[in-house]
Parts: sequence; structure tokens; C-alpha cells
Amino acid sequence: MAVVSIGVSEKAQALLKHLDIQNGNEWLFCDPDNIVYEALDMNNSVASTFFSPETPYAFRDRIFGLNGRKDGLQDLFNVLSKWKDAAYVPPKQEQAFQQGGAFIFRGIDTVYAHYDASAGAHIPVDDLVRLALEAKEK
Repeated sequence: MAVVSIGVSEKAQALLKHLDIQNGNEWLFCDPDNIVYEALDMNNSVASTFFSPETPYAFRDRIFGLNGRKDGLQDLFNVLSKWKDAAYVPPKQEQAFQQGGAFIFRGIDTVYAHYDASAGAHIPVDDLVRLALEAKEK
């Protein structure tokens, strides 16, 4: 497993410490220049971040526990409570609107790709783990 995030390693280390995540430096990689995000053609604009009609639907799903988001609102509160004392600004201003995604690769082949359509439109982690385990078995 690997997680790629915008930012610089110093901020990543501070975030791992703040969230009390052990051994995160083994799987968390920084992409301060958006090389991976650009290569994967990830969404990156004000329109896709805040003004997309998908944004309120994504938060509705999270709040009401729809589309595989079992713990809905509680999950959102847990995440927000951890960010109350943390402020991590991306190295470049345009990265503030960068959307993410989730990918499963086998070698150079893409087994699964999910592009976050807007803010909050993430694949549920349980679904991603299930898909990764299924891909591993094949």
C-alpha cells in the first residue's frame, strides 16, 4: 500500500505525529510538485472542489450514511475533530483545489481507478480494501 499526498515531507511527518499514526513514513509519500496527480489527470479546480453539484451530494451521503458510508456523520465528526489543531497549507496555491482518488495497480496495469469528482466524494475505505483484496486473489 502507498498513499501519495500533495505537500512536503516535513509537513507529512508533522501530520503523522499529530494524528498519532505509527510507521506512516513507510507508506506515505509526498508529491510537492503534483507529478503523480498530473500524470493521473486528477481533478483540480475551484469548480470541481466547491461548485460541483457532486459536493453537496457527497456530504449528504456521508451525513446520512448512504452509499456504503456506514458511520456517516460520526465518521465526519471524527475526521474534523482531528483537524481542529492542524493547519497544513499546500506548497503551491493551486494545490488547494486538488482532488484525489484511489487506485489499485498490479505492476504497470491499473486494476481499479476512482477519481474524486469533488470535495468529499471519496470511495469508502471498506470498498477500497475489498477491491484490493479481490485484486490480490486474482
